[in-house]
Amino acid sequence: MTRTPEPPQSGPDPTRPENEHDAMVQRHKRVVLGAAAITFTVFMAFPILASFTGVLGGVADGAGAGYAAGLAVILLPLLGAVAYRRWTSRIEDGGPR
Repeated sequence: MTRTPEPPQSGPDPTRPENEHDAMVQRHKRVVLGAAAITFTVFMAFPILASFTGVLGGVADGAGAGYAAGLAVILLPLLGAVAYRRWTSRIEDGGPR
């Protein structure tokens, strides 16, 4: 009696290289979109807090809280971009993920 072959598995095979690449692309999309959402939210919160509330009206050692918050709003996305670029370079060079 001959044995019938099993039907192929449904869905992608995670061991194939193109599926590993797709998973890496999806992870990059999640990271980038999440970081963009956080950056946008924080960046848009700054003018609202500065314009309509007194939260950023304080002064510490002669420096206004609004100036410090504005500097942070500008520098933190830059630091995040540097960290992201280092992370992607490490992955592209075959380092730990």
